[in-house]
Parts: sequence; C-alpha cells; structure tokens
Amino acid sequence: MVSRRVVQTILGLIWFLDGVFQLKPQMFTSAFIQQVILPTAQGQPHWIAAIVTGGASLVIGHIAFWNGIFAAIQLILGIALIFNFKTKTTIVFSIVWSVLVWVFGEGFGQLLTGQALLVNGAPGAALIYGLVSGAIWPAQESESSAWNKKGIRFAQLSLASLFAVGCVLNLQPTYLTSSGLSQVLALSWAAKATAHQGVLLSMILAALELAIAVMIVFKKRLQLAIWGSIALSLLFWWVGQSFGQVFDPLATDFNSGLLMVVLAICASPTHRWKTSENSQARQIRWV
Repeated sequence: MVSRRVVQTILGLIWFLDGVFQLKPQMFTSAFIQQVILPTAQGQPHWIAAIVTGGASLVIGHIAFWNGIFAAIQLILGIALIFNFKTKTTIVFSIVWSVLVWVFGEGFGQLLTGQALLVNGAPGAALIYGLVSGAIWPAQESESSAWNKKGIRFAQLSLASLFAVGCVLNLQPTYLTSSGLSQVLALSWAAKATAHQGVLLSMILAALELAIAVMIVFKKRLQLAIWGSIALSLLFWWVGQSFGQVFDPLATDFNSGLLMVVLAICASPTHRWKTSENSQARQIRWV
C-alpha cells in the first residue's frame, strides 16, 4: 500500500531532479533550443510547428535568463511537493507548468507526426506529470496521506486513455512495416532483434495496450491490468527511452516510462482510503 503523500513526494523528487537537469551547462546555450525544442516541430501540422517555433524565438535571445527561470520553477515545484507546502496550490501550478512544457517544449508530445509511440515517449512526459498531479489531489476532509477516491478513478481513466492512445499509435502505417518498430528503439540489440518482426510486434503491442485500457476502464482484473501497465511501461522506458538518457548533456527529464509507472501506482485500488473505510465500519459495528 502506497499513500498519496508518498506519491506526492516521488513527484516532487522528479520535478526537483528535472530542475537539476535544467542546470546543466549546455542548457544555458542555444543548443537547448536548437537540439531539444525545435526538433519537436519537425513533421508537425503547421499550427503546432508555429507554436513551438514561436515559443523558441521568444527565449532564444536570452536563453540563459529563461533557462534559469525554467530550472527555478521546477526546483520550487519539487521542494513544495516534497515538503507538503500549500499542497493544492502547488498541484495547480504543477498542472499548469506541465501543460506549458507539453505544448511549447514537447510539441504536444509529437502525437501528430506519425512517429509517436508509447515505446519512444508518447504522449510526452510533461502531460503525464499533469495527470499524476491531478491524481494526487488530496481528499477534501482527510489527512494529508489519504487518497481522494476521485483522484484514484482519475488516475485509472488517465492510464487507460494513455494505453488506448498507444494502441492507436501502434497501428500507424510507419509501424505496420517489417522494420518500422526497430527504428525507434534506443538499444541496438533490441533494434536488431526486432528488425524483421515490426508488423507482428506492433500488432501484439496494440492488442496488449487495448486489453489493459479496457480492463482498467471496466475494472476487470484491475490489479492484473495495473501490473501489466507497469511491466510494459518499464519495458518501454528501458528499450525505447534508455531510462531518459539522463546523463546526456541535453537530457531534460526521465521521459514518460517512469511517469507512467507513477501514474499506475496512483491507479492501484489497494489504497489507504479503503482501509480507513473498513476501520470506520468496524468501529460503527463495535459501537
């Protein structure tokens, strides 16, 4: 059983580390814009490309200043979540910042490029930060560690939606070819192993992701579905995202795999509020 407060601390720690990553020397140079931000505009519909390039043009002239602001925001969010400071206000700011990063920094997760997959980081880590933030919204009248029932259900539906989207993404024409899937894998041995099995593996992944989504939505074998989502997310984080490549000079976060695991923890049905309800019921019967 993992309390809501523990997950809040985990999210805070991830935000804080993202802020630390933002302080890498290369982030204070134009390389951050040229090699991290602008590539997310490639292959996008014109209106998305315009949003990304427009945002980049606003900050590139004073990149050191703006990058310092970006790092400070993430560090402050992390510290506030870790130390439970103004929790609800901090969560709101976490959601707002997540959306801004998802739009201007990740180009809406590059979902419309025809290249996005859960395996390689879709729908964008920043979006999942926002979903986890919504899931840990505290109960109205309960202790800080207690889960909000609506937050748990929100996490379940969010996780199901991500896997449903993942199913659709696996059926894109790019990945219904023999070598399509191998081209997005970060590990060379994994790419070689799947070089001629792209269609079959894409269909298998699509079926698994759809099954997980349906099971979570309708709460059928929910615990199995949650553990299945965690296993797939960890697999994607490893073979497709190389654990976020956090030691790369221009890596800004852990990528989506880790965040999907955190969201799955939020969606688990074995939380404290059930124990609390059972305890209250026993007390009533005792009286």
